[in-house]
Amino acid sequence: MGSGAGAVVLIPARLGSTRFPGKVLASKTGRPLIWHVATRAARAPGIGRVVVATDSEQVAAVVRSFDIETVLTGEHPNGTSRLAEASARLGLSDESLIVNIQGDEPEIDPETIHSAAEAMGRAGAEVGTVASPFGPDEDPANPNIVKAVVGCTGLALYFSRALVPHDRDAGLGVTDDGGVARPLKHVGIYAYRVGFLRTYATLPATPLELTEKLEQLRVLEHGYRIGVAIRECHTQGIDTPEQYEAFVRRWWAKADCDRDS
Repeated sequence: MGSGAGAVVLIPARLGSTRFPGKVLASKTGRPLIWHVATRAARAPGIGRVVVATDSEQVAAVVRSFDIETVLTGEHPNGTSRLAEASARLGLSDESLIVNIQGDEPEIDPETIHSAAEAMGRAGAEVGTVASPFGPDEDPANPNIVKAVVGCTGLALYFSRALVPHDRDAGLGVTDDGGVARPLKHVGIYAYRVGFLRTYATLPATPLELTEKLEQLRVLEHGYRIGVAIRECHTQGIDTPEQYEAFVRRWWAKADCDRDS
């Protein structure tokens, strides 16, 4: 899926999942979840190739049956190291641009993928990612939603599960924003050159990374830069069977609307 020059989308897809085993192959829409992710990715501007990286022969066989490129990897402690092996197996050069999206994001906006690629290189950044304002039904205090703090040059200052930045005067009845920075939700999509991915794979884990359980903090703690594109993005990954069922209902509802239009 995808051909020619352009960025390579790599999608790590494990068959195992603690809260939803086998979710990447869940097929109540008539297509496996991973198919939806890969199809959305292929629509992003500037994408030349979409590849699913998996440690499962079963996942690989299903993916290939839909004419989606796949690469088999070994066991890995995290998605980043899996992608490092995948890029080597694919023979990608150090200058090749990779966009990493998760295998459980069936509704990701293709423009969001493009935004991450554009943010890479901003102010000399080695990594690109995306942050979004919070929607009305999203709780910035929820520790399961990662927050991004972004500087004036578009570079990430910090990522946290805590509610940051803290509005000191919010409890004093102050109503005028006066330039107050509002929390931004981090969208877990990354763009980088293969050369940096290989560098990252050699970096030791860092104290803030281990404290917050956020891999991207390793980049900042070792002195590298992350460019952040800010755009509205309110889709979410599928972590539970309940979230998957909600996605299936939305998908069939849209399919019915498309047939009626």
